[in-house]
Amino acid sequence: MEQNKSHLQVLEEERKKIVSKQNLCYGLAVLLIGVAILFFFFQREWSFVLSFMLFLIGIVLISVTTSTVNRFSKKFKTSVVEEMIKEELGNSAVYRRNGGIAIDEINRLRVARCPDRFTSEDYIQAVYADVPFEICDYTMQQRVVTRTAKGQQVVSYQTYFKGRIIKIQLKRKLDMALRIVNEAPSGFDRLGLDSFETEVIDFNQRFKCYASDQEKAFYVLTPLLIQKMLELEKMYSGGMCFILQDNCFYVWINDSKDSLEVNIRKPIDQAQLARFRSEILLAPSIINEFDLDSDKFNKDIRI
Repeated sequence: MEQNKSHLQVLEEERKKIVSKQNLCYGLAVLLIGVAILFFFFQREWSFVLSFMLFLIGIVLISVTTSTVNRFSKKFKTSVVEEMIKEELGNSAVYRRNGGIAIDEINRLRVARCPDRFTSEDYIQAVYADVPFEICDYTMQQRVVTRTAKGQQVVSYQTYFKGRIIKIQLKRKLDMALRIVNEAPSGFDRLGLDSFETEVIDFNQRFKCYASDQEKAFYVLTPLLIQKMLELEKMYSGGMCFILQDNCFYVWINDSKDSLEVNIRKPIDQAQLARFRSEILLAPSIINEFDLDSDKFNKDIRI
């Protein structure tokens, strides 16, 4: 992004100012909330009022700072991330900051339970080596109801998936279902598929494999592909699933991270830009490394 050096410098100066403001506001907020808690224990009418006011001011300071960071993140994605996507994936690539693969499609896969609450963002749709793909961040949450000692109902939401979902569209109809998972998300469904093991001990120790047709599964799951799956799994913390279903190859990465979120506490330098570029090129690298652009996955060849 040579042409963007001056613009990146402007963003970096803005980031530094936001961090300074954030440090000041967070420090004041912690101080005010601490004093508010102290006044609360005085058990006086005036102390309750003052405690509430100080607590409220502290929360407002945190809220204003968070809002400022979010606006900067939006600005960064609009001015930098979108341009990087066009550079790496071509002008036909589609990017939607608040978009995602349709939740109905996600639910039909039955890789995880249907979420009670979800968000999707940083959706990219493009074509690499004549293979269409989609990728986005997903956060899925389950509604949990508990009761206090006094019987009061408390509702909370627990996150059971936070990470990337990649969809790669294959041209060939393979007539089989394949599921490979190391740490299954809540609600993972094997769909009644038969379990099997490969000849690679390390892979069997890390992953559980299920298929509708074991012979066809081994046609797809070559030693080279197994090795590439192991390499990808070692690059990310958390759970990972590989799903071959409905002529699509899906990869779920449950690593509790936002892939294209700028780290406000770190400089906007080549290292941070390289991280964004790596995330943008994740799906193309999988297509390339997993050989998903080969005739095996894209031409009708009888197995």
